[in-house]
Amino acid sequence: MTQTHMTADVDSAAPRSRRRSAARTTQFIIAGLGVFALVMTGLYAVVSWPRSPESGPVADLPARGMPWMPFDEQSPDDMLWLGVNDAMRNKDRDALLSFASGEAVDQLARWWDNTTAIGWDTAVMTPSWVDPEDDTKAYVVLGAQFGFAAKPLRGSGNRDSDLQLVQGLTYIVTLSPLPEEQRSIDKYYNDDGTLKEQEPVAARKITSLTPAYHPNPWDEGDLHVAKRDHVVLFGMADEAALVDATADEAERSAVTAIETVRSMGGEVPQEGFVSAITDDPDRVTRWQFGSSSPWDLDVAGFARPTLRPPSTEPWLDARIATGDATSGTIVVMGPLSADQRPETFVHEFAHALHNTGAPSSLDRPPRAVMEGFARYTEWQAGLSEPWYTDPEVRAAVAERGADAFDDESLTSANGSIAYEAAGSYYVFAAEKGYSPWEMALDAKRGFAGLVGYSELHDDISIPAWQQWLAAQ
Repeated sequence: MTQTHMTADVDSAAPRSRRRSAARTTQFIIAGLGVFALVMTGLYAVVSWPRSPESGPVADLPARGMPWMPFDEQSPDDMLWLGVNDAMRNKDRDALLSFASGEAVDQLARWWDNTTAIGWDTAVMTPSWVDPEDDTKAYVVLGAQFGFAAKPLRGSGNRDSDLQLVQGLTYIVTLSPLPEEQRSIDKYYNDDGTLKEQEPVAARKITSLTPAYHPNPWDEGDLHVAKRDHVVLFGMADEAALVDATADEAERSAVTAIETVRSMGGEVPQEGFVSAITDDPDRVTRWQFGSSSPWDLDVAGFARPTLRPPSTEPWLDARIATGDATSGTIVVMGPLSADQRPETFVHEFAHALHNTGAPSSLDRPPRAVMEGFARYTEWQAGLSEPWYTDPEVRAAVAERGADAFDDESLTSANGSIAYEAAGSYYVFAAEKGYSPWEMALDAKRGFAGLVGYSELHDDISIPAWQQWLAAQ
């Protein structure tokens, strides 16, 4: 055993005492820094802890979250957008129409009456682009938070938590001309450089309002609306009997779609859908394609992603979600769905849930991500039988690989082959232990779709899928 002898030597004891003092000082410093860090962390938590968004126009709130451009009470444009959105916020139809003139009075009134019949609590109109060569022309996002809009809860981790998701679409507005003095900065200054006393300015008027790319049912005439627990189904007034006869089927299909996606592990903050229906082939073609050329594929129905306002603006309520991502979906059923209503409804409702689960930016992934998932959902719901083992599907996949479900194939006259091929990839991945729902979300968020997803996972590569399908 080693024995330690304590020495009373003053010269040897002094350094030891100084070492203990230095160590104690270091401990105090470390402890102090720790306390300081804890205090600062606490303060940061107080400041950054998630808060409920404040209500009211951004222009009336503190600077936090303000847009880049300040609100200008002397701008006829800013006064227009403030007045329009205040009217919508207050649900004041007459106040809204006071900002319209000419044909825009009837156009805006029709939009208001029809969308109110569908049902909403929040609506907005905000410019997204103004023609630099003609300041009377502008593109706007006009929309409402229809029933069953997604409502992510606080604490869910969703970036839209506690915000209102407006289902907007793009319209072209024509505005009354600006007063000549509003076109120059000289309006603010006298000749001697002093500020002029500004007279109150009048808001500009909207003189026309038209859909930018395709008309929507509510733009074309009076609607008839039927409401159920999980669906709002509407159509033109002259097709009221069709709406009423189909509403219960739409309700059952809505429940089926939600339950089927949940059975895959999907957690989507959406409890229903908004859908139009028509038996008029010209109407469904016009609503989907506008003046563009239709696809060669015969379309039984479609699901259109809707937009949110592109950016925070002084006239928008601070609770409105903004950005370039989609914000919901409008489903439309056409006459070709008449003999396959349940599977068509579930297919389109699956698109809506997919859009909510993974909102897209303007750069959308290849169609196979969405169409394959929707077809897979039909099969999982037991509403249609897969026929991806058909010789035509096998041949297409064997010869072309992923090109068998590229965008061109999915919109061609033989598009049903591409739909089966895309759906079969989801079946293949599921058999390999992948979650079809998680794959649908991840592939939709990426730019290369199912092909890009397959390249990240060797066991579900495109060649492996081709071999699997050949063996079925």
